[in-house]
Amino acid sequence: MLGTRERTLLLDNLRPPPGYRLRRAVGTSFTLDLMALLTAPLAFTFFDAHDENGAPLADPVALLEALRRHAENVTLFCQAGAISVPSPDQTLLAYLERSVIEVKPEAEGGIFHPKVWVLDFESEKRPAIYRVLCLSRNLTFARSWDTCVSLEGELKEEGDYPRNEPFADLLLQLPRLAIRETRPELREDLKRMADEIRRVDFKTPRPFADFKVHSFGLNGSHLWPFPKAGRSLVISPFLSGSTVRGLVREHGLEVLISRPEALADVVRRVGRDALPRTCYVLSPGAGLDARDAEEGEEQADGPPRAAFHGNVEVLVELVGRSKDCGIDALLGLEEDPKLETLRSLLHEYHPEPPPECTETEPCKELEREADQLARLLAAVPYTATAQHVDSEQLWDITLSGELPELPDGPKVKVWPATLPSMAALRIDGIGEALHEPVDPAEPTDAIVTFKRMSFEALTGFFAFEVSLQKEQCEVRHRFAVTAELVGVPENRKERLLRSLLQDRRRVLQLLFLILMGEGADALTFLQAERRDGMTAQGPFGGWGQGTLLEALLRTLSRNPRQIDDVARLISDLERTPEGKELLPKGLSEIWEPVWAAREALRS
Repeated sequence: MLGTRERTLLLDNLRPPPGYRLRRAVGTSFTLDLMALLTAPLAFTFFDAHDENGAPLADPVALLEALRRHAENVTLFCQAGAISVPSPDQTLLAYLERSVIEVKPEAEGGIFHPKVWVLDFESEKRPAIYRVLCLSRNLTFARSWDTCVSLEGELKEEGDYPRNEPFADLLLQLPRLAIRETRPELREDLKRMADEIRRVDFKTPRPFADFKVHSFGLNGSHLWPFPKAGRSLVISPFLSGSTVRGLVREHGLEVLISRPEALADVVRRVGRDALPRTCYVLSPGAGLDARDAEEGEEQADGPPRAAFHGNVEVLVELVGRSKDCGIDALLGLEEDPKLETLRSLLHEYHPEPPPECTETEPCKELEREADQLARLLAAVPYTATAQHVDSEQLWDITLSGELPELPDGPKVKVWPATLPSMAALRIDGIGEALHEPVDPAEPTDAIVTFKRMSFEALTGFFAFEVSLQKEQCEVRHRFAVTAELVGVPENRKERLLRSLLQDRRRVLQLLFLILMGEGADALTFLQAERRDGMTAQGPFGGWGQGTLLEALLRTLSRNPRQIDDVARLISDLERTPEGKELLPKGLSEIWEPVWAAREALRS
């Protein structure tokens, strides 16, 4: 049932069905890698968004076009304090500043933990299609083995599907969990999607016969979802000893698949008797590096696990016959000659005598303290105010916000995420920082001001570092936060577009990518362009003026809306003198009649 060759990539699961385009994507994640989110719009734009190894396209022009087309329609809600710090000089991140929303669960100590995508696809002639992905992984580049349930169905004009209600509830509750007010247009979209998803006839994936949806941590709901059972199997990278013991006693836990470190921790904390009869770990040859297990999700031993008693979670229950979906079907044959079953990736775990308490325990406690402090600091609704300071296009940017009361021990530093960490300034307390005297024009809740930054470095993403030290242990924890960026010019995106395109060759490349349209094979085009260059015979028969005219006319005939995208690019570049210089010579001669024909079609 989980064959080792039955693999798919997240970008494949995000791709619109044939003949459809993205209207709105809403995702949720506990931890977030901004660079992973940066590549997500590729799936909505191009047919082939990754290479043969599964790596997303790294071409900056392809990324730029995907972001320009879809970033405003993609929203990702994630746990405050769980955004990883990106590498500096990532100018494209400016396109994600309105896409990332940090949230904080209502329950004390709870975390925002669902890994769900709700995708709304539209077509001019067919009913809308919704797709919901429920994943076991966060939106990061971790190379761990994960699972994904994909539910897809048409939006019906009439009808009601009560089992979809938890999806609707999640969409409606997301703005309430956000640390700052969400935009009115986003709230309207979420309300519309919640209303529509109740009328979607989701098809149950084979070999299952039905599905149910459970949500936790919304409106005070914290019900235990698992029924009493005679036999059960659990796959989890993180374990709580008391929960494992409860599953063995009350749910017939027979097989447990986890990491060696997690199983050993259960043995050390509550004893070997807490584990079920059979425990498996991944074989060394399965290709999983234990370091890929994402940090910060480990639950301390204690009462029932926080996943269902404090966290915000979404769980999809698939129902099917034991013959097709039971434990034996999941694991596969014990001796599979083709090594295509889940069992072929596992070997049995035999616990060794529990180790004595080591010196790492104090360090783990410091890590937990640092993580809690990160969530506290990230829950502040920050504002970043930019101010132009001279004719050299240098800017000051002030980060402001009402900081919580900080304990004396930790050291906290902050810097714009577009700059290296050496630019960090230290925060010593509420509203008090090691920087130049506060300017009268600065906000009253100013925290730090960064002087004489380049225009390209202005950003709404800021990196924090929390340092804690106790005895021989020292912990440094880095995370990123979002800030509302104000004071930047209205034509900021157009100016960034100029700096990203750099030369006419990239402008031509972008023009052709736009004309290729939704679902195009960008990888083949880019490989041919790099191989053949602009003037040789490539996917469009060359990059001369005649070829561009031919591509424009073909697009005008087949999909006039893409001509509007070309017009938007040309208009954006024409807003600055530097942008005008990037437009290919002679473009106006072929563009003006094409645009006149497009407007005639519209009228």
